[in-house]
Amino acid sequence: INSNKMSGCLDRVNCSCDCGCLETVGEWLKPKRNMISSIISGFLFSLGWWLAIDAVVDHSESLYGAYLICGAASTLALLMINSVSTGQITGDTYNEGCIGQRGARAWLFVGFVLAFGGLLGSLWVLIQQFIVEIAVHHTCINPSLNGTNVNVTTANVTMPTPTSPCPVVIYWWQGFAFFIQNLLIFVSALIFKFGRTEEQS
Repeated sequence: INSNKMSGCLDRVNCSCDCGCLETVGEWLKPKRNMISSIISGFLFSLGWWLAIDAVVDHSESLYGAYLICGAASTLALLMINSVSTGQITGDTYNEGCIGQRGARAWLFVGFVLAFGGLLGSLWVLIQQFIVEIAVHHTCINPSLNGTNVNVTTANVTMPTPTSPCPVVIYWWQGFAFFIQNLLIFVSALIFKFGRTEEQS
């Protein structure tokens, strides 16, 4: 085998597309970039909250109100991230606004901290409060069995709550719903921030 021919074998491969389809699609999407990004971002945000509301309404007796703090933090982060323009952060605007360039950067940093905090918090809730609780063998007292101890090892785990001595059932879908909610809100914030252009067409 000639090593010189092998080292340059990919130089003769032509991967260019001469049909012009990509250029046509790009020219068609360019003036609609802001609209498409806004629609996708709004859809993901609405879908995330719809999943969270569905999880709460379906089995609200087995949930703590603190689980919703992660979604609220992610929503606040979305508003903070998109309330400052890229020009304010880079210093390319003539008007620095009321907080200036450093204030805009600090504001954006706090927004991303809230976004990552909500996402990681929902992941912790999913793992600690749902997956671990379902994986571990629980022994609970079922009132319908006259106080008989019952080992529960299925996906729907019965455990007592701090506010009620009667056991309730843990549904694993609720933990996934809260995590997916924060993930969708995080992606929505990124699309709405970096998917749009600030130039006026």
